[in-house]
Amino acid sequence: MYPTRQHAFLLATILAALLAAPLSGAGAALADDAGLKLVQGDLFTNDVGSVLNVAVVNDTPNTVGSVGVQCAFTAKGKPVGSAGVIIFNIVAGEKGQDQVHLLGPKADGATCSITGTTPPAP
Repeated sequence: MYPTRQHAFLLATILAALLAAPLSGAGAALADDAGLKLVQGDLFTNDVGSVLNVAVVNDTPNTVGSVGVQCAFTAKGKPVGSAGVIIFNIVAGEKGQDQVHLLGPKADGATCSITGTTPPAP
């Protein structure tokens, strides 16, 4: 099953809300965000658009509640869109992974970055 436009809108809304949320009371838990490593995997296209496998390796001593990943997609070197994903609950020393789905364009390249983190739920 492919995500609908409503799913994409919901995901974008959740991503925006999480990235805008302050890290209240947990600054110390996420003080070592430099220990998060983003790994881009395979990029492929399908009937719906483009899909990029991404992973975040947590080399910090703490569990991370969520990590926002945003990707800028290109086709023949020209921008064709952006999309993101939130990877939840990445335990210390482990890897969290997911896919970023760009609905529509068929991309042949992407550049991604970590856009924000949140602490684990109490």
